[in-house]
Amino acid sequence: MSSVLSPPGLRAATSFLCLAMAVQALPRGLWRSEDSFTRQACFVSAHDEQRLLTENASSSESMTVEACAASCSSYQYFGLEYGRECYCGNSYPEAAVSVADSECSFSCSGDSTQTCGAGNRIEIYRNNNWTPRTPAALEVPYLGCFKDEGSRVLPNNLLAADDMTAEKCAQHCSSYAFFGVEYGRECWCSNNAPEPSLAAPEADCSFPCAGNDTQICGASGRINVWGALVAPVESPDEVDNFNWLGCFTDNVGSRSLLGPVFHAEDMTLEKCAANCADYGYFGVEYGTQCFCGNRLRETAEEVDQAECAMPCGGDNANVCGDANRLTVYVSKDCRVDPDRPTSVGSFQYQSCRTDSVSSRALLVSNEERVLRADDMTVEKCAEFCDGYPYFGVEYGSQCFCGDQLSNTSQEAPEEECAYLCKGNPLQLCGAADRLNVYAVATAPDS
Repeated sequence: MSSVLSPPGLRAATSFLCLAMAVQALPRGLWRSEDSFTRQACFVSAHDEQRLLTENASSSESMTVEACAASCSSYQYFGLEYGRECYCGNSYPEAAVSVADSECSFSCSGDSTQTCGAGNRIEIYRNNNWTPRTPAALEVPYLGCFKDEGSRVLPNNLLAADDMTAEKCAQHCSSYAFFGVEYGRECWCSNNAPEPSLAAPEADCSFPCAGNDTQICGASGRINVWGALVAPVESPDEVDNFNWLGCFTDNVGSRSLLGPVFHAEDMTLEKCAANCADYGYFGVEYGTQCFCGNRLRETAEEVDQAECAMPCGGDNANVCGDANRLTVYVSKDCRVDPDRPTSVGSFQYQSCRTDSVSSRALLVSNEERVLRADDMTVEKCAEFCDGYPYFGVEYGSQCFCGDQLSNTSQEAPEEECAYLCKGNPLQLCGAADRLNVYAVATAPDS
C-alpha cells in the first residue's frame, strides 16, 4: 500500500521543494553566505574613465572569490572581473553604476560554480573583517591628509624607502618642523606648514606604509602630515661682518657665487663667514655647502625666504639654504672691488682661460713650471715666471709659467676668474680650472 502524507508532512515536503527550486533559480554565487565578506552588487567596471577599485590588481587562472578576498584582506572592498581579475580598494565612487546581477556572468577561472564579474563588469564584495588603517599616533600632532599635486606641500629632503613608516620619516625629518608620508614609501620634510586650502578627505590617504601595513602612508598625490618637531629655523640678520641678503636660486651649471667652495658636514653660518672673510658675499646651500664671491651673478633670482629651509649641518637652529637654494649674506664693509692688474712689469693682462690638471694651458717644454703659495699675488707670479713669455694665476694660490699658450685652453667669461689672491684680496687669481693669463708685450699669439 502506498503511503499517504498527512497534511503537516505534505506542507513540509512542499516547502523543501520550493526552497530547492528557489536556490536553483538564483544566479551562481549569490546564494553563498560567508561571514568574512558580503557581496555588494554587479557594477560597470569604471566611472569617469577610472576603475572603481584601483589597488593591488592581480590576475590568475585559478581565481576564486576566496582567493581574491585573501589577496585584498587588508582592504575594505575587493572585486572580481573578467573571470580571473581581482582588484582591491578602501572605497569606490558613490556614483558607480550598478547593473543587473545577470551581467556578472563569467565563471571564476578557479571555480566554475562561482561568478567573477564579466567584461567591463566587476562584482564587488565588502570585507567584514576590515579595520580602517589610521595615521600613526606619534608624539607630535597629526595635521591631516593633504593634496600634493604640482608644487610639493613639503618640498625638502625626500627619502624613499621600502621599509617606510611614520616613525622612520619622523626621524629622517627630525631637524624640520613638519614631515609627511606619501605613496606608501616616500617621506618629505619642511619648515613650513601645508596650506589649509590643500586639506583632503582622510579617506584619500589610503596607501599602507611599506614598512608597516597597519599604518597609512598617504596615496598617489596625497600626503599625511605631522608637525612640529622643532621650532621653525630662521636666518639671522647678521653673521660676523655680514648682513643677511636673501634666498636665491643656484644650480651646478650656473653658480650664483663664483668664488671658492667649501664643504663641511658640521657647516654653520659662522664657519662659512670665516672662510669667506675676504670676499664681499657668502652663501650657504644644502645644509653643508659654502660659497664665496665678490658679486652675486645676475642669473641668481631672489625667491621666497621659505624656499631656503634646510638647517645647517652643524647648527639646526639656523638655515643653510636648500637644494638649489642659496642663503646669501653680504659684507658690511664698503669694499673696493678686486681687480686684475692690466700690466705687471713687462707682462700685459690677456684674459681668463680654461685650464685642467689633465691639459694645462701653460707649460714649459711640455712640463709644468708651477709655484704654490699661501701669499700668492700677481706680482709674485710675474717674478717667478720672469724670462718666460706667459704666466697665469689660478685657484687663488697657484702660479704657472709657459713658453706657449696651449690651443686646448679656451677663453672664458671674466666673471669665472673670481678667486681672490691669497696674498692680496684686492687682486684676482683665477678660480678652479680657470687661469688669469698674462703675456709679455712681444709674446706670440697662440
